[in-house]
Amino acid sequence: MKAKKIVLLSTLIASLLSPAVMAAPYPAGTQLANKQEITLNNGAEVTSIDPAKQAAEPAFNLGRDLFEGLTTQDKTGKTIPGIATRWEVNDDNTVYTFHLRPSRWSNGKPLTAQDFVYSWQRLINPETASPYAWFAAIPGIVNSKAIMNGQADPATLGVKAIDDLTFEVTLEKPVPFFVKLLSHPVLAPVPREIVEQNGSAWTQPAHIVTNGAFTVAEWKVNEKMVMVKNAHYWNADEVVLDKITWLPIGDANVSLNRFLAGEIDEALSIPAAQKNRILKQFPEKVANTGASLGSTFYYLNTQSGATQDLRVRQALAYAIDRDIMTQAVVKNGGVPMYTLVPPQTDGFQSFIPEFATWTQKVRNQKAKQLLTDAGYGAANPLKLTFTIPTFSTDVKIATAMAGMWKSVLGAQVEIKQLEPKVFYALKEPGNISRGGWTADYNEASTWLDIFVSTGEYNDSRYNNPQYDEWMQESKSLSDPAAIYMQAEKQLIADMAVIPMFRPGDDQYLRQPYIGGYERTNPESAFYRKNVYVKAH
Repeated sequence: MKAKKIVLLSTLIASLLSPAVMAAPYPAGTQLANKQEITLNNGAEVTSIDPAKQAAEPAFNLGRDLFEGLTTQDKTGKTIPGIATRWEVNDDNTVYTFHLRPSRWSNGKPLTAQDFVYSWQRLINPETASPYAWFAAIPGIVNSKAIMNGQADPATLGVKAIDDLTFEVTLEKPVPFFVKLLSHPVLAPVPREIVEQNGSAWTQPAHIVTNGAFTVAEWKVNEKMVMVKNAHYWNADEVVLDKITWLPIGDANVSLNRFLAGEIDEALSIPAAQKNRILKQFPEKVANTGASLGSTFYYLNTQSGATQDLRVRQALAYAIDRDIMTQAVVKNGGVPMYTLVPPQTDGFQSFIPEFATWTQKVRNQKAKQLLTDAGYGAANPLKLTFTIPTFSTDVKIATAMAGMWKSVLGAQVEIKQLEPKVFYALKEPGNISRGGWTADYNEASTWLDIFVSTGEYNDSRYNNPQYDEWMQESKSLSDPAAIYMQAEKQLIADMAVIPMFRPGDDQYLRQPYIGGYERTNPESAFYRKNVYVKAH
């Protein structure tokens, strides 16, 4: 039998493994309010809080409070123990053994390794129709791809319970970033008995059972979701909040007004036209958020319509003035992007495409010529559909983009606005659609894997066999940086997307009595179990 290597993140982590020694989330001497309740805006209604059904950041945001996987993250994005207190890996880095802490579901029943086996098999089972099933296949868990393709039984997935508190995962090949994946909300466990008894209704307040710091007490769709502290959470003694009320407000103006009226406790998105004034008017409520590993881009349909033509896609990308977009339109601290992957991504080497070195005047000239070459002009204007969610910022950006395309290219753009949950479920997005991604893990493949030909979120319908081959090869390399650069260069050369901007440091409003909510995690993974209300 091969020896195993014990994997611990640091001496500090080792000291955090027992609930008895977990530190309170607030500094010594902090005076806490008697009422530990907050109201927050989640930005949109979610289609589901079932870990296997979550598909976008609003759902992931709630999922982090309700369910806890093998690991979580700290405020810097470092992986730390969750339900797993420690893990070991064999000599060839293909078999991981996770040792689970004794913990319970919110109904008081024990959580076991078998719960993880069931949940991961359920996630990847085609019958579940999970929009994130592909995520479990990224590290190449044994038989994952065959199961996704309906060619193998989910029971053959390379996971098993050695005993109640020992969970084993076997990969087909070593994947250096495997542990980084494990804090993602879709890999959290779900309670088999409750799921099978209640079907799709298992996440309703009358039935739901969770293992995270909170559970659901009330859910009125398009109005609010109320979470309450889970008394059976393994570290419940150190969770201060008793209640969180989530509102699904997509309009930044409405959110700001409700914050100023004292109805919600933070305003993350401040309308650009009011931002400078508001920040100066309420300096005691200004909080900072660090640059996250995010990328805002726009899908271009490479398989149908006018955007099938590479020249059209290039013209559309060139005609956007990213400096105006970031400095005058959104004013959110965004940094203009001409490539997809944020350059601060761990282990990634970026590149500068040639068109990024041109002045905007030159880009506009090139764009006009490309469109003329493609056969468009005054007698045959370019006509496009542009699909976006109804968030006020998205509407503002799309309107500005359409204006630039009309001014530079004479293009006629129809903007189609859809309610967020309808938009996220859309299968036919038209010529152009809003994209954007916040890292599921700190590694370049979290963005680049989107555009493999079979990618669940490949709304560009991008299909380049060489690109697919590179991304497949990258999974078995100890240092895939060079191949990632090749893949991104190809993606940008084919202009499957219009990169727009990435987050920079920014400011938002938060009530000064809210503590423990440092928005510094680069993957935007925030946990309300660390939040508390100070006496005020």
